[in-house]
Amino acid sequence: MNPKRRLLAALISTLVIVPFTVSCGGTSNSDLETSLRSQLSATQAQLEQAQELITNLQDQIESIESTVQNPVPEPEIEEAETSEEAPEETPEVSDAETEAILTAEYEWLVQSDDTARLQELLGIEADGWYGNGTRTAHITALENLELPVTNVPEIPCAAQDEIAKEIGEIESESDTIEIDLDGDGNPDQVKVVTIADNKYITAETSYSGNLVWKEFGEWGSFSASEVAVTPEFGTDVNQDGANELWLKINPLTGPAGGAKQHYVYVFQDCELQVANDTEATPYDFYRGNTVSGETFYIDCVTENGEALLVYHEDYRIGEPGDFVWAYVPTALRLTGTTFEEVISSSFEDDISPAPDPLPTDSCPKVS
Repeated sequence: MNPKRRLLAALISTLVIVPFTVSCGGTSNSDLETSLRSQLSATQAQLEQAQELITNLQDQIESIESTVQNPVPEPEIEEAETSEEAPEETPEVSDAETEAILTAEYEWLVQSDDTARLQELLGIEADGWYGNGTRTAHITALENLELPVTNVPEIPCAAQDEIAKEIGEIESESDTIEIDLDGDGNPDQVKVVTIADNKYITAETSYSGNLVWKEFGEWGSFSASEVAVTPEFGTDVNQDGANELWLKINPLTGPAGGAKQHYVYVFQDCELQVANDTEATPYDFYRGNTVSGETFYIDCVTENGEALLVYHEDYRIGEPGDFVWAYVPTALRLTGTTFEEVISSSFEDDISPAPDPLPTDSCPKVS
């Protein structure tokens, strides 16, 4: 027999067997009948309770057996299919291919497949447009690999307002020289014009296709009625591919000869800017000879692989025909618009026999 059913039978036996106590004493039949009826009534109530309990137990047993025989299936948890996408394999680029991509020529704000390949190499969004973000990353990559940045597109400059509309009618102008101010390999026409007693440098740059201009001498007094300002020549003292503009300041009164003051201008950040010293003061150079025996000139040299400008302020010691020569060189590094002095034993003051002929500029010049 099923253990659960044996348990049920035992419970029934316990509940059904109800003792009847019959007293055979001297009680009357009437009292005995009353007692028996009372006991029978109690027994009947117990039987009804037992029947109700049996019914409840049977229902519970059937429910348990049903659960055992037909277990409720556990819900199946579907495992999500995790299909890992294999990362796209980026083809390896050789060192030679990397250098070729980095040093190729690109056009500003022109969309191309070549630019997209460059952007992929740089690890930036490859939309094919060459703009500021691409240019910055491009230059960084070139400098990290010590590659030239000559093919990096320059940022085009916005056109200035016409000088005649902004300042006034041009009253006079100097001769024109042609130098490569913007470093694009094409000559730019440069001249100095006079408007209302002020001097202005103008340059027709092929880089922007516009005329750029700048007032000369904001830091001092250079009235057009007192001095002539003349574009002399161009140099490339730092060998960056762009020419510096040398302007000569010639007083309109006094001796015609002698050493003349010069200032240097560069085309930087889309405008003409005067070259300063490290204290932001325009650096002035004298060139030529004085009657008292000084000789001023410039040399362009390379020291330890670096292009430098050496400015000489030499002078004679003694009388003409019997003198020695004092060499006083100052080596300068041009970075952007700043001349910074370079200290080196190669450029120390010295005294030696008088040179013959007297030294002059050695820098290559264009005009």
